[in-house]
Amino acid sequence: MASFIDDIKSPFKKGNTLVQLMLINAGVFVALILVGFIFSFSPNGGVINKIITDNFELIAPIKQFVSKPWTLLTYCFTHYGFFHLLFNMLSLFWFGNLVQEFIGSRKLLNIYLIGGIISGLIYIAVYNLLALSPQLNNISPTVLGASAAVYAVMFAAVALLPEYEFYLFGIILIKIKYLAWAFLLISFIVPSSGISHLGGAIAGYSYIYLLRRGTDLGSPIEAVSDWWSNLWKPKPQVRIPQRKYSESTVANKSGNSTKLDPNYFPDQDEVDAILDKIGKSGYESLTKEEKQKLYRASQKKD
Repeated sequence: MASFIDDIKSPFKKGNTLVQLMLINAGVFVALILVGFIFSFSPNGGVINKIITDNFELIAPIKQFVSKPWTLLTYCFTHYGFFHLLFNMLSLFWFGNLVQEFIGSRKLLNIYLIGGIISGLIYIAVYNLLALSPQLNNISPTVLGASAAVYAVMFAAVALLPEYEFYLFGIILIKIKYLAWAFLLISFIVPSSGISHLGGAIAGYSYIYLLRRGTDLGSPIEAVSDWWSNLWKPKPQVRIPQRKYSESTVANKSGNSTKLDPNYFPDQDEVDAILDKIGKSGYESLTKEEKQKLYRASQKKD
C-alpha cells in the first residue's frame, strides 16, 4: 500500500505535469464514484448526486453560470464515464508527451488550463447567442470532460510539430496534424462536442503561435503556481558555521568597530530576517551589526 501511495506522490515531487494531470482526472473520477456510492444509501441520494454533478459541470446559460463560475475549471477535470475518461487520457498521453518534451511541463499545464477555460468561454458565448433563436439552439446547456483541454494540447502539438509521425495503436503510421483534424471533424457529429473541441483547438494552436512571438498567455498561471509552491515550501535552514570566534573577532572581520549593547539579544524576527538575507545573498552580504546579532543568537542559551 505504501509503495502504491509513493508511486502516486512521485510525479508530484518530480514535477511531471503530464502524469499529474492524468492522476488528477482519474482521482476526481474515482472520488465522485465513491461519493455517489456512499450517498446512494441515503433516501435523498439522487438529489445529492445531482448537486454533486451540478457543481462540476460547466453550465452555459449565462444567468446560471455566473452563480457557479468555478465550473469553468472543474468541468475539465471531470468525466461522465470510464470510456470517456480513458479516451481523453490516452489522447492526452500521446500528444502531451510531445508538448512536454519540446516546451516543458509548465507550458503543458498552461495549455491544458487555458484550453479548458477559453473553450468554456467560447461555448458559453455560442450557446447564449444561439439562445436568441431557439429553433437553432440544439446544443447541450452543460459541458463536462477534459476533451476541450486535451484538444488544446493536441493542437499545440500540431503547431509545434505538424509533420511529426507516429504509429496509431502501434499499427498505422500517420502525421499528427491529420489525426488531430480527423478527431476534430468527427467530433462535430455531436454539435455540442464539436463546438467545445474547436474552442480547445483554437486555444492550443493560438498559445503556440503567440509563444513563438514572445507572448506567453500562461504567465499568470505560472505566477500563481510559483506562489502556491513557495507557500508550502519549508524555509531552508541555514547552518551557521560553529567556529571558535569571539564576538569581537566577528566584528573585526566585518571591517567596522561598532559594538552592540552587551545586554542586547536579537529576537526571533530579526534572526529570521538575517537568515533570509543569507539565503538570498550569502553570508558575506551581512553588515557587521547583522553578523554580531547572528553570533549572539547562536550563543543564546534556552
